[in-house]
Parts: sequence; C-alpha cells; structure tokens
Amino acid sequence: MRPSRVFKLIIVAGLLVATVFVVMKITDKDEEERTVDIEEDKDAGLDLKFEEHEVDNGRKEENVNKAEEQSLQQGEAQHHQKSVNLSDRNPSTAKEMRSIINEVNFNQEIHNLDKFPKRPEEGMVIVVQVHNRPEYLEQLVKSLRAAKDIEKALLIISHDYFSKDVNKIVETIDFCQMMQIFFPFSLQFYPDEFPGQDPNDCPRDIPRDKALEIECTNAAYPDMYGHYREAPFTMTKHHWWWKAHRVFEGLKATRDHKGLVLFLEEDHIVSQDFYNTLELMYKLQQNDCPECDIITMGLYDRPSNYQSVGDMVDVITWQSSKHNMGMAYSRDTWAKIRSCSKEFCTYDDYNWDWTLQHVSGKCLPSTLTTMVILGPRVFHIGTCGMHHSNQDAKCEVSKEVGYVEDLLRKNKPYLDPTGLYIKQRFDKSAVIKTMKPNGGWADPRDHRLCMSYAKMQLVGQNDT
Repeated sequence: MRPSRVFKLIIVAGLLVATVFVVMKITDKDEEERTVDIEEDKDAGLDLKFEEHEVDNGRKEENVNKAEEQSLQQGEAQHHQKSVNLSDRNPSTAKEMRSIINEVNFNQEIHNLDKFPKRPEEGMVIVVQVHNRPEYLEQLVKSLRAAKDIEKALLIISHDYFSKDVNKIVETIDFCQMMQIFFPFSLQFYPDEFPGQDPNDCPRDIPRDKALEIECTNAAYPDMYGHYREAPFTMTKHHWWWKAHRVFEGLKATRDHKGLVLFLEEDHIVSQDFYNTLELMYKLQQNDCPECDIITMGLYDRPSNYQSVGDMVDVITWQSSKHNMGMAYSRDTWAKIRSCSKEFCTYDDYNWDWTLQHVSGKCLPSTLTTMVILGPRVFHIGTCGMHHSNQDAKCEVSKEVGYVEDLLRKNKPYLDPTGLYIKQRFDKSAVIKTMKPNGGWADPRDHRLCMSYAKMQLVGQNDT
C-alpha cells in the first residue's frame, strides 16, 4: 500500500475516533460519578452515562482500538469504492451508518467536476438542510434544475438522515457542482444513546420530584415548562448550527468563500430567476445597504401580483416568523452570530429561528437587519413538517407546487429584473415583540454538544 494512502486512512480513523470521543465526552459517567455542566462548573453538573457504563476503562480503551482498526479496514475498502453511489449502500446498523457518513464527511467530494471544473469566484454557495421527505426534495431539485445560471453555484446537501430514496434524488443532480455532508450526531445514528434518546433519560412529562426519585439521567434539568428533553425535537437546531459551522469553517471548498451562502430546506422550491435576483440583491446590499446582515428571498405572506413589487426590496429588522425562509448571508454576518454561541446554545428553545431572534435582540450590539425581496423567489411547500401532522394537513405536495407554478406563470413579465430598488427602509429602532421561548432545550448535554461544533471544524483543516 502506498504511504500516502496509509496516511489518509490513518486520518480517517482519527476522525472516526474523534467523533466517538466527542459523544463519549458528553455522555460519559465513570466509576467516580464525575459531573459536568455547560460552564464546566464541577459543583453543579449533570451526571452523564456512556452506553457501555458497566465496562471498565481498560475495556473502553480496547473498544476504541478495535474501532480504529475496523475504521482503517473499512476506509481502505471504501477508498476502492469511492465511485459507489450512496443509494447502493445498505447499512443495517447505526454503527455502519456512522462509518459511511464519516467517510463522506472526510472525503468532501465535489461531484460533477467533469461538467463544471471551475466556478466563478463570485459564484454562490447554496446549502440545503435535508431530513427524510423525498417527495419535497424532488420538487426542490426540479426547481433548481430549471433555474437560470444555476451552473455557477456549489450546491451542498446537508443530511441528518441516511435514506436510499433521498440519496437517489441527490444523485440525479447534474446541473452544477454538488457536495453531500452529513450531520454526524443525528438521532438515526445514535438511536439509543445521547444525542438520541437514551433509555435512562427522563420521560417528557414526569414531575421533577419523581424524576429525581428514580434518578433518570437529566432529572435536574427540565425545561422552563417542566418538560424533559425529547431527542427528535432537538435535531433541527443542532443540524442548523452544525452546518453553518461546517460550511463557513470546516469544508475546504467553502471555508475561504467570501461571498453569499444561501440556506434552503428540503420543502422549499425556487423561481427560475432566483439566482440572478440573489446576485442583484447582493450587489444592492454592497452598494446601498451595508447595514443589511441578511438577504431574505422568501415570504409567507406572498403577493398575488408582482407588477409593483417584482423588482422591489424592503430593508427591515429581521424577524424569525417572517424572514426565516431563503436566508442568505456572508461570513461577516456569520461571525456576528457566532460571537453569541453561548447565548444560542443555551437558550431554552428547540427552534433555531426563534433562538436566532433571541440572539439578535439580546446578544448582538444591534438587531439583525434584512433586505427582503417583495416578490418572493423562494417558496415553502411543506404542508407537513415539525409543526404539522397528517391530522391537520394532507401533505398534498403537487397541489402546493401547482399553486406556486401558477403564481410564477402569471407574473412572468415581472420576473428577471435588470435592477432592484429599495422601496422602504424601516426604522431599525422599532421594537420587535419579545417572543416567549418554546422550551425543549434545557439539557446541558445539548448545550455542550452545540458548543463543541466550532472545535470540531479544526480537525483536518490542514488536509490536502
């Protein structure tokens, strides 16, 4: 075996062991019942148990060595199978999934370089957060395929679920450079231990005194409403925060990117002129709105007629309930948000956007300002999601898509603007109503994991 290959495989093993170590560090409870908390205050911590709490330290070290050896063997096999599609992989255990997604995250492979070997220096990066709703993702990919100038973009699909159906859809993307990344701490990859739902975690609705009596893991840490952690509801906020760190700081292809990054979700679709419109908004931001932190391309309250608004934007204080769809921002804005990492990671709300609203109003020197396109180019079609169920929505994807397509068809004369204009600048001092947090994010283990993502990006930064 060539020395370079051996070296690469050793690095792969190191990354896998590092990932295991992070989870162990967050969830471990050794024989001395050591405690930790978010500020590493040894006198007020949460006792955390590792999955194999009955084995001694010698056995743990032996397991890590075995995992490293297995990782090297798997890495060598996967090196020769680099061209194998993820949809052809059939992992049967969470451990096998973790091995695959760690390899994908390490490789950072950019697909379609044969068709698009170079992108413009000012080309946009588009990041799509994906769970497991292939019927929606298929529509997003279809709309991206039809978009003008999409070949200029680097499209990053950020998964938190390993799905054959989703991977098949992603593998159809042949219209621009594309990369896949996986949030490595999702519930699917850790189903029976933190960050998933550990069997010894407290039930959601158990009273605190009863939780303390039965000594469930997080008994001392219910949320502000007296409820205990539910793993599925923590995943979206974790994923959102991790992927921003990963794109701006960890990926070789983007960590020096100086332009915009557009963040989409699997249940969004875009107009054919969205890319050109985003370029125009970025130019307008640079020339006429240096105070604008975020560009917003989607609106929930969308107009039916674009004649008077198709080329118009407003400048307004960012609000999570109005401006969380089709957000684009640069690393300068990310640096502002990142400076409030502790506030973001410890605020008792499982929603990333409500948390960002809190950060904007309570941590940043001034609230976030957004430039909003009044004729939206990004649309939400997800009638079923975290806040919906089959009882209150029929999840009729084609119906939602048809509505958007009809809207764009009627307004075709007012799309593809050659320039944009600021219609109104709203007073930045206007008071934004303080929102009551939703809870679900009081467990110090979530706080610690959230805070750890920055350090994780330092691993492998010197890889070539």
